[in-house]
Amino acid sequence: MDLDAWLTKVQERQRTALAGLGTFQQQVERGLQQLQSSLDESQRRMDEREPGRVQRMVASLDVDGLLEKMNGRRYSELSPRERRVVPSFWRKVQPVRMAEFLEQFPDGWSRLVRQRLRDWCLADADSMHLREWTGLTRRCPKDLPSLRWRLPVPIELALEPEGPRSVAAGWGAHPLREVVSLLGQAGLRPSIGYAGHVVAEHLLRQCVAREDVSESLLFLVDSQEGRAWLPGVSGGGSVLGAPVEARVAVVATLLECRARGRVGKDVQARVEERLVARDSVFGDPRLSTLTEAWSAVRKCSKQAFDAFLSALIQQDLEFFFEKAMNERDRHAFWLRYLGVIQSTTCWLAPDTYDALQRSVRTLPLEQQAAFRRARRLAKGDVSAFCLRFSEYSVVEFSDTGNATYVYGHSVFSGRVLGGGVESANDLKVRREAKDRLHHHSNWEPRFEQALLELGIERKPPGPKRSS
Repeated sequence: MDLDAWLTKVQERQRTALAGLGTFQQQVERGLQQLQSSLDESQRRMDEREPGRVQRMVASLDVDGLLEKMNGRRYSELSPRERRVVPSFWRKVQPVRMAEFLEQFPDGWSRLVRQRLRDWCLADADSMHLREWTGLTRRCPKDLPSLRWRLPVPIELALEPEGPRSVAAGWGAHPLREVVSLLGQAGLRPSIGYAGHVVAEHLLRQCVAREDVSESLLFLVDSQEGRAWLPGVSGGGSVLGAPVEARVAVVATLLECRARGRVGKDVQARVEERLVARDSVFGDPRLSTLTEAWSAVRKCSKQAFDAFLSALIQQDLEFFFEKAMNERDRHAFWLRYLGVIQSTTCWLAPDTYDALQRSVRTLPLEQQAAFRRARRLAKGDVSAFCLRFSEYSVVEFSDTGNATYVYGHSVFSGRVLGGGVESANDLKVRREAKDRLHHHSNWEPRFEQALLELGIERKPPGPKRSS
């Protein structure tokens, strides 16, 4: 065998060996990724099940006896089960006693930190012992492998009242999808309220910086993790829904972004539909009495909530009077009262509903959402539309020959709606009506005067916020 042939064979063997090494390296990397994924999934399940395990242990223990041992500094008398749950009672134990306990049982540090993150809430800002707890948390060993914390700020700073804002600032360069992933790696799943406040602060940072938040909101609407913070029943799949307090924070910030014009129109329509979906744990914000959750959202950002509510009502007005009825003059008339309309309800005649359902995809997204909010009557060929004011409910009908009925709220809810609504005729109870208004020539000034006598004064919505 000459030298050239020998060198060629050596080179072929080298290439074969390198190819084998490359394949082996890929297999090793794939195996490490699978192992990391399995570890993350295992840790996720542990994180989600730990609160339940702790609650079950607490239910089986003598809590008063445990606290008596802690307050009496009889730490050696604590059983292994009692030692495990001591960090769960950090609100009922003085920081100095917890510090003494951790000196003897340092494996409780990770449980204390996790529990404090689970229990984090803005109400702690007024706690007398917050500074002491912050000082104690600062003493947490940084090399404990069980902590797994990968937050961008020290844990004692993360537990401050401004902690979520600090964490959001530390991850400000990351898109929201990555921020949620980073939170999960730190053990902060959507089911932990702290994570929702970080999400809200991240959105607010984008909003204040005049950035478009459409991509972030699409993540909230489309992904299982994101939907956990919206008012749906749950995130779906293996993702647990977030606590209501966290959802309130995210929804209030979302509405603030909407009010400041930081959301694309198409995305805005999808978000609005998600917020008033039938499976919403918040309920419908157009109801006369807001649920506790929507009241909390309104308290966080009143102007943004009012603008959102006005937009929903305006969409319903446009849908009914222009798309379902082709009555532009009535649409223009009721728009003058947009600022005082509290809620709207649309009932569509069967044929009208079915025709619109066949062509719904051709409507703008906000009108598609308005159609999905409408109700289908069982019979008849007349549609109806109810506008609710502070003291009265006004019912318009699709045929011009039908009078407009005005009812007091209690009468309308009890005696008109109480028997069920199968057709528009069920909404015409003359003996119960406070007034009946007719659409004869020059009807607008007569309607306006009649409404004014009932205390309903036209008021357009307030100016939109642009910054």
